[in-house]
Amino acid sequence: MSNPAPKHEVTNLENVGDDNADEVEVKVHIHAKTIIAVLAVCSILFVQLMSVVGAGSLGRDMATSLGSPTLSAWFPSSITILTLATILPVSQAADYWGRKNFILGATTLGLVGAIMVSRAQNIATAIAGMVFVGSAYGCQSICYAIPSEVLNRKYRAYGQAAANVSSGIGGMSGVLIGGALVRTDVQNWRIFWYVAAALFAIGLVGIFFGYNPPKRELEVTMGPREKLGHMDWIGSFLIAAGLVLLVIALQYSGNPYTWRDGHVLGPFISGVLCLAAFGAWEWKGTKSGILDHRLFFGRDFPLAIMAMFVEGLAFFAVTNYFVYELVILHRMDSFTASLRFAVVFIISIVVAFAVGVYTTFTKRIREPLIAGFLSLMSFSILMVFYHPGLPLANSYGYGTVVGTGLGLVLSNLMVAAHMGTPPDMISMSSGLLTAVRSLGGTVGLAINNSIFNNSLKTQIPNRVASAVLPLGFSPQNLGPLIGALSSQSEAAVLAVPGVTAQIAGAAGAALQEAFKVSFSKIWIAAAVFSSVGVICSCFISNPKSQFTEHIDAPVELEVAFAQEAAEKRRYEDA
Repeated sequence: MSNPAPKHEVTNLENVGDDNADEVEVKVHIHAKTIIAVLAVCSILFVQLMSVVGAGSLGRDMATSLGSPTLSAWFPSSITILTLATILPVSQAADYWGRKNFILGATTLGLVGAIMVSRAQNIATAIAGMVFVGSAYGCQSICYAIPSEVLNRKYRAYGQAAANVSSGIGGMSGVLIGGALVRTDVQNWRIFWYVAAALFAIGLVGIFFGYNPPKRELEVTMGPREKLGHMDWIGSFLIAAGLVLLVIALQYSGNPYTWRDGHVLGPFISGVLCLAAFGAWEWKGTKSGILDHRLFFGRDFPLAIMAMFVEGLAFFAVTNYFVYELVILHRMDSFTASLRFAVVFIISIVVAFAVGVYTTFTKRIREPLIAGFLSLMSFSILMVFYHPGLPLANSYGYGTVVGTGLGLVLSNLMVAAHMGTPPDMISMSSGLLTAVRSLGGTVGLAINNSIFNNSLKTQIPNRVASAVLPLGFSPQNLGPLIGALSSQSEAAVLAVPGVTAQIAGAAGAALQEAFKVSFSKIWIAAAVFSSVGVICSCFISNPKSQFTEHIDAPVELEVAFAQEAAEKRRYEDA
């Protein structure tokens, strides 16, 4: 920078007392401008998680009111697909063109999409609007990178705690606001998206006025052509195409096509081939692409990637089946069941804050990660043995267990990845972690759906037959009885020839038992996935020497000057 360093009083030299080095370190104090920047990106993370939770929880009501109930899964899937397609190239481009414009552009698309969804009169418009909403998630990795970049490295755990607290509040808001609105009138899902549009607008204003960083070195020193030349266009295309095709195939599998159907097999094979080509390109074709080889010099970043993938596998089972199981086994309405799911976010908020404090003061990453994955595994094991005879209060306790795991894992996995990443690659590392979590969730959903549906296909006929045939029910009417039970209509069950109150009760109990057994198989798989996360966490290091006073990308120009001048004096004196 050619301008002289401005005068200020915030710089001093002090001994930080690092465990691995006994050296004098520069300490630069941040001001309110940095805190405002962190809060601004946290507002974006808030509305993003609120929207994705709303897309999932309100999907059935939205699709039904628009006349296409079978297409409800495409609302959350649209967000997943757009996230995977855009997040990695945006993460790389943000290193060359800066963060702010990408956040503004993506959030504007989210605002437009929320308005489109709220005003949609048919399913096509609603899905198109959700595609725009999904485009907002292209900047998600940047929003996780900024708190790590603009704060002192020793305070990164605080920054990631703030990001995850904001996400937790957004998720809780999505559950409670969406559930409360449609509880009185199914058409009130439109109000939810009006609220989302307003929150996207607030986030847009917050970023515009609250995040104004100085230009980075690459923004200034590289021209437009040079920047375009440094982009990994081949890798971006292959990874985006591969992930999108894979997600589409997994979405179609069993919904409504079989694995042998061309709708599933075609995109699945194409996606796998694209991902294989991507791996070969990043390994042999380039050293500085999306999978920059510098990311893998240490073990922490690859381990964080693997751990985040299995966290996605495990936690998305919670998001898709925890409430569903409570509704089926306890015959409660979805909003009442969702209150238990809201506990997950409430506890994750508290724990994320606590683990931020713990990690900052102890400089330990590994231990909270191990405890977090053990919590996720414990929850899954508890759910394996869940049955309707248990007190309903247990479900709140189970939500507390999984919320604890979520709060412990997410913040520190991002810190582990950032600490194991070169300073100029924090955005890229955030993008990779965010992408693999979404991919893990999608793969996990396909696995869980397959386990669950295949189990029900055998469990329901066998258990219902065993329950009603000894009571004198005709085997010829077994098919209509199972169909009536699946409709969840008591009138339809009683209308089946030969059904008495006793037979209906026995059939209902058998159906409930079939669901219980099928749910338990999902939780067994989730427990296995979580155990892999425990193993990965055991090998992640505690990089105490990385918790320094240095700020990788100060958002305040005067702080950047101060740090540069003070570090220069330090090396001159050394």
